[in-house]
Amino acid sequence: MVINMDDNLKRMQGESDNEYFYRVCQMKDSLGFTWPQMAQIFNDEFGCNKTESAYRKTWAAFKNVFEANSDKIIGEDKYLEEIKKAKYELEKERQKLYATKVEANRSLRFDSREELFYENIRDAIQTLTMPKVIAGNSDYLIDYSREYVLTIADIQAGANFEIETNEYSLSICEERFNKLLDMLVEYIQFNNISKFYIVELADTIQGILRLTDLKLNEVPVVEATVTVARLIANFLNELSAYCYIDYYHTPTSNHSQSRPIGSKANELVHEDMEYVIGHYIADMLKYNTRVSVHLNDGYDYIEVPIYNFNVMAMHGHTIKNLETALKDLSVKHRKLIDYVFIGHFHNDRIISGNEHDSHDTELLVCPSFQGTDPYAFNKLGKSSKAACKMFIFDKKYGCVGTEKFILN
Repeated sequence: MVINMDDNLKRMQGESDNEYFYRVCQMKDSLGFTWPQMAQIFNDEFGCNKTESAYRKTWAAFKNVFEANSDKIIGEDKYLEEIKKAKYELEKERQKLYATKVEANRSLRFDSREELFYENIRDAIQTLTMPKVIAGNSDYLIDYSREYVLTIADIQAGANFEIETNEYSLSICEERFNKLLDMLVEYIQFNNISKFYIVELADTIQGILRLTDLKLNEVPVVEATVTVARLIANFLNELSAYCYIDYYHTPTSNHSQSRPIGSKANELVHEDMEYVIGHYIADMLKYNTRVSVHLNDGYDYIEVPIYNFNVMAMHGHTIKNLETALKDLSVKHRKLIDYVFIGHFHNDRIISGNEHDSHDTELLVCPSFQGTDPYAFNKLGKSSKAACKMFIFDKKYGCVGTEKFILN
């Protein structure tokens, strides 16, 4: 057994056996040495062949006597005063080392859990077959006098419940996408639309915000994540047969946060399954030239370029006051926000801000794809139909109309 003898382990000039023994023993824990290693150091230094037990007992006795009489000894012996100071510094370094190891282990555990989580998602995705890109059966001339924006909010896939006014499951979620597809195809053909926007406002999965969600979830979060991503991608793929689509996916929300039990809301704001869902949709549609997928990783909003208006989309869980939201967001982002699409509130309304040029600035609160859930129905006494909403924009006058697609 070879021990690296650094300068701290060498005997100081004029240092007695006892002084050297006491000083080196004080460093044992910070150096990470075992007593057999300590015995080798002392045997080499003192030229003897004692066992580690002998040195350990000598140290224990030495320390007991010293600590029992340290005040008297230190008052009389300047050298021991220096040892006491050294003891304090060594203990401080030992605590630093311990704190570093604890933090490193915590970081290692977190990274390992995160890596395993995403590996599970990757493995689940690999079991799916890629959809076939559907060639468009119409190619109208683009009408630049109107822009159409469909909002989809609060899908919360994975939730499974039945209440008096609504029921929901993954199979019902799929049925609603099919119904929405049929309604939109008819709407597109009737209005001769060649291109429109779809803005997904997050809370795409039910997630696990609290322990009660374990009872509400039909399937594990990973499975719900992959399933809903595929549903949205297939929906966009089939709809692209009838028009060009600019798809915008809101990057964060509350239900989709990867929130370990015990962590607080928004504590790990960037640990969000919307990232996985948005990128999976983009990957599935990367060969479909009729669908453009837009993401905004690292932020809690995404901008939607409608004419020359400043339009922002976000989930809405971080908005404290709906009445002042437009002003607050304009101040935060240092520019006038004309329109903000939000979900989260499971109902729809339009809240006016101020007039600007030839249009009003407005907060556009969008309905829920999921519809009324047990909490809203039983605890809050509120309910609203499952729906998606289309907003119609004029180049000069801004938002001039809406269409509501009821899904249940």
